[in-house]
Amino acid sequence: MTDTTGRQRHLIAAYSAYYENLSPDTVDQLSSMVTADFAFTDPFTTVIGPDKVCAYLAKTFSETENPKFDVTHTAFDGDMAFLRWTFSARMRVIGQWDITGMTALTFNKDKSLLTSHVDHWDASQNFYAKIPVLGWFIRRLARRVAAL
Repeated sequence: MTDTTGRQRHLIAAYSAYYENLSPDTVDQLSSMVTADFAFTDPFTTVIGPDKVCAYLAKTFSETENPKFDVTHTAFDGDMAFLRWTFSARMRVIGQWDITGMTALTFNKDKSLLTSHVDHWDASQNFYAKIPVLGWFIRRLARRVAAL
């Protein structure tokens, strides 16, 4: 294992632990792992800068009950790492919310910090389809497309 790979593994282990232990008290501990222009993207938004990302993640605790991330798999490929994870929480509008997703992470040049985080998960089935009325429309549309 080269030093660069060791740095990558250490950083991704720390980043995974950050999410698995995310709480209102720990949400601001992101800065030591990311660049000043770190970009976070999920199916809802893109946020740039560690302070803005922390503020965005902090909303998880005001908008959900018992949010929990579990990182289940990690993979590396050059200047990228990939995390497979599960997230669970309870939301007033949709009830219990359980999703499985994947995150693509990019490293800076010396692989000591992360420059971006891009989440990939099916928002149509795992979020929008659970919202009353809108969910009915999405499920019906999905059935019609599947029948083609």
